[in-house]
Amino acid sequence: MIEITVNGIPLKVEKGTTILHAAQANGIDIPALCNHEGLTLDGNCRLCSVEIDDRGNKKIVASCMFPITRSISVETETDRVHRARNTVLQLLINRNPKSPIIQQLCDKYGVKREERFAMEPDLCIRCGRCVRACEANGTNAIQLVGRGFDRHVAPPYEMETDACIGCLSCATVCPTGKITYDESPGKRKIWHKEFDVLQCKRCGIYFATKEMLDWAGRPENDRDYCDHCQKYIESVKFLTESQKK
Repeated sequence: MIEITVNGIPLKVEKGTTILHAAQANGIDIPALCNHEGLTLDGNCRLCSVEIDDRGNKKIVASCMFPITRSISVETETDRVHRARNTVLQLLINRNPKSPIIQQLCDKYGVKREERFAMEPDLCIRCGRCVRACEANGTNAIQLVGRGFDRHVAPPYEMETDACIGCLSCATVCPTGKITYDESPGKRKIWHKEFDVLQCKRCGIYFATKEMLDWAGRPENDRDYCDHCQKYIESVKFLTESQKK
């Protein structure tokens, strides 16, 4: 364990823990948008900036990307930190004025949209969460494409792709609600592609697309039940067979 201080509070953390996760685990708030506990680290948004004192060397770092390897002092709300966060939020609110989470953060830090630089409103903040979620699944159906203000998330050639399995991982991790999809009984549409969604024969929920089960390697003759009901049926079968013995 390594001893550090965060805002003057002494903490003991495991070596390699990031500053962000160490703070969160101890109830210390550091705003972050691109970070997600189930995804690889990326440090895109820089909103989680903090100021550290490492052996007398003070500097601003992205807390989600900074592993703790020795004793350091961390401050999360200094003037330098606020200026760094305000710069990020200013850029975000100028382009993403309709995003609730951006609005909340700007209210907290007193950042107002600059109308003279107003651009076409867009909910996407280019955090890359959706792309990393898709990569984690191994499907790689979407990517960040383009440069500068034209940079955006899309499947290849902005068209339907066989790589997408309709799992909704991208929409689930999106922090602003940019990624949307159409859902109706037995049907789902996302990224220009329509999917059939299978219905559980026991509980009746629509639980997965055929493509999801193909990707998971689930046999064709084992797709009548959702995972919850499948486990229930197997447990009942096990108990019944045990009682017969």
